Amino acid sequence: MSKLIPILCGVFLFCGLDSRAASDDWKGGRDSSQLHVSALTGLGVIDSSAGFTLIGGLSKKIIEHGFLPDIADSVSMEGQLGPVFVSGGPAWFYSAHLRWDFQKDSAWTLYALGGVAGNVWTISNATRIEFFPRFGIGAIWELTPIVRFRAEISHELLGVGVVFPF
Repeated sequence: MSKLIPILCGVFLFCGLDSRAASDDWKGGRDSSQLHVSALTGLGVIDSSAGFTLIGGLSKKIIEHGFLPDIADSVSMEGQLGPVFVSGGPAWFYSAHLRWDFQKDSAWTLYALGGVAGNVWTISNATRIEFFPRFGIGAIWELTPIVRFRAEISHELLGVGVVFPF
């Protein structure tokens, strides 16, 4: 996990190094897609256990122009679900949150997310269900109009993956 943090920090810092269109950053280039289907993999954390995770996600844009008039922003409702493979057996991670996207330029989108999340974990014959608030940050980089890469960090997930807009 400690090796992934510098990589994610580098991605976020790299977002601000493109000086070609610095005067137009955050002003335009709104994402016209209404739905995003994503798949993330990485490190999932449940209590003091960590393990490999594979999370699927679906988001729907609910506010096209966001709350800030001078910045290209939008708000999406997103749900995520997937297994986290930890010692003691697999657990299921779930999340329902709002994702506030900030469109830096035609390639980069930075976002913040907030909502609720939890997990369901069966150990021996007992099933434990957790429910907690979820906050995180992330970045989406558009490789082509139909394929984007995504990196996300929150207190229960450190993941990278792909996004397919519709």
